[in-house]
Amino acid sequence: MEKKMFVGTEILGVGPQIVDNSMIRCSIWVAVIATLSLFGSCSKKNETPEETGNSKFLGFVGADSLSSEFVFSEGSPIKISLNQDQINSKVKLSDLMADYRLVSLKNWEGGVVGAVDKILFTDSLAFIFDQYIYNSLQVFDLFSGEQVGLFYPTGEGPGEMKNIAEFDLDESNRRILIYDNSLAKMLYFTFEGKFLFEKRLPIRGHSFKIFPDNQLLFSSIGDANDHLGKTGASDLFLLDSNYTIRNIYKYPKIDQKLSQYIPRDVIRENGGTVTYFPRFSSELFQIERESKTLKPLIHVDLGSEGLSDEDLKNVGPEFISERREDKKFYGFGFHFVTPNWIGMKFDASRSELYVFHNLKSGEVLSGKTVDFDFEDLISFSFPMACRGNTCITELSLEHFREYDLSDLFQKLAKENGRDYSKIKSFLESVEDFEQPILLVFTLK
Repeated sequence: MEKKMFVGTEILGVGPQIVDNSMIRCSIWVAVIATLSLFGSCSKKNETPEETGNSKFLGFVGADSLSSEFVFSEGSPIKISLNQDQINSKVKLSDLMADYRLVSLKNWEGGVVGAVDKILFTDSLAFIFDQYIYNSLQVFDLFSGEQVGLFYPTGEGPGEMKNIAEFDLDESNRRILIYDNSLAKMLYFTFEGKFLFEKRLPIRGHSFKIFPDNQLLFSSIGDANDHLGKTGASDLFLLDSNYTIRNIYKYPKIDQKLSQYIPRDVIRENGGTVTYFPRFSSELFQIERESKTLKPLIHVDLGSEGLSDEDLKNVGPEFISERREDKKFYGFGFHFVTPNWIGMKFDASRSELYVFHNLKSGEVLSGKTVDFDFEDLISFSFPMACRGNTCITELSLEHFREYDLSDLFQKLAKENGRDYSKIKSFLESVEDFEQPILLVFTLK
């Protein structure tokens, strides 16, 4: 298979640059060095240059008159109240999963996946975004694990990126959208890596979704949008296909400006269902774009283990230190909705809480830990993306370097009488235990 490195522009400015194998190692390290210079100015979110929005987007000043609020509907949300036993319980994977497979990633020579910040997938490709270590978007075959593409920052010119802050897929048109937060522009590429065009945006954000009619829904917390007046204080922005702001929304329970602890996955979409999980909250919303309505889909009551209304009113710079003290759980955007399940993950100091609700049966699975009672699976993490009832996530294998695999699986088989030959064979085939692997599974 021909290897293509998509660096954001062709030598003459049209399409991707194609690099042969002898150039790949050098190019990877050039990208790493360039990324490290950017990484020095990053913490938990991308920092943007000190400039006023008015100076950069004069044509959009006064956008308050162009946009309107999403209509909030009380609706009839699913209400789940968890007691202490349910919170301290285990989620049995056999109650959740129907099947699974593991995919070992095979990078081009000299390449590596660092910290995985986001994964999206089609029926044949997996797109893996590493924002903070190598600031790259890598593309892999979903079944063989072979790398087929790579995007990374190369500059500020047409078709180039200074910083990859976010990406999304337009599957119907086989396009990749890459958002450069530093330059406030969206770049469009084909799935094969050909540069199509780019557009400047009237806002800055950190998470977005594209819809079939080319509208863009952005999440923005603490981004530089003062040039938009009152509109700039919004948490959600819906832009039409002409990049004009049409609808906005501000989550009323939290002053989003107080904390710089920024989530990525507050907006997700699966099969046309668009959902919004505000940071620090315990409620998940569904966004109806046609009617421009926002309605609560599910609310999880964690009692004394979750944030109170008073906690939400006082979210500020000391949020993390306060959570180390009280160990309360808070939502941070991680969620999914499939035809059969709603899943939400809550974080706390050195702990996680999974909550899964079956939309068909009403069953609730919850717990801080996982019971690995499904086939021979011995590792799991919360889904990073779902299509239909199929989900994907990444697993770390680093800790397996410390084990003798034969001894490990003999011990496990003796403890529970299960056959671990499948997972043992897979791990023995892995060449680099520092590389993450993909877990692809189907929900029941």
